[in-house]
Amino acid sequence: MDKESFYKIFNNELVPFIEQIGDNNSLIKTNDLSKCKKEIFNQYNELKQQYKDVIFGKGSERLLDRHKVASSICGAFLRIPVFNKTELIETLKRTREPVEAYFYYVNELIAFYAGYKYLSFYMMYGRDYKEKKIIIEDFPVIPPTIRNSTHGGLSSILFNLSQIKDKRQIGIEKYDRYSYAMFFFMLENYFYLDKNMPVQVSNAKQ
Repeated sequence: MDKESFYKIFNNELVPFIEQIGDNNSLIKTNDLSKCKKEIFNQYNELKQQYKDVIFGKGSERLLDRHKVASSICGAFLRIPVFNKTELIETLKRTREPVEAYFYYVNELIAFYAGYKYLSFYMMYGRDYKEKKIIIEDFPVIPPTIRNSTHGGLSSILFNLSQIKDKRQIGIEKYDRYSYAMFFFMLENYFYLDKNMPVQVSNAKQ
């Protein structure tokens, strides 16, 4: 994915979602999105190149498939947060009042959203209008959790992503791009199963 395509999706798809979240919680401050966009793109290219060097060897001109691209994008957004949660965290410490998990894990939410949003554009390659419309409107479908779980599927995903940043757990420098490439692969295939859509192997790579 070149810079022009990356920026276009960022501006058209991510910025409105980021602004919507920011408008719904005054304790969350949006960082400079122009600066974030540039830094995220650089981090994406770094992660993508590291991935290519491991998979194909240094100097290879081969391209990564869409799930590895989505994983690299997710990791880049985790590295460069678009929200500053300092005021939110300080308020929670002081008041002990509960807050929606989506606000507490807001940067993880954006990272996950970015990963699957960029993936969805690759998924539409070679599809007819009806299938593209389904992908645009309904992707992803989060698999249900077990019946007695106290957390929904999305909350569990965001919590897991948050642990990557925790030095006591994993540490962002050890983001497992391979595992999350498989995660996005399975997310796409679960969507096709849920929507009764044929799996289509696309040649659209980056």
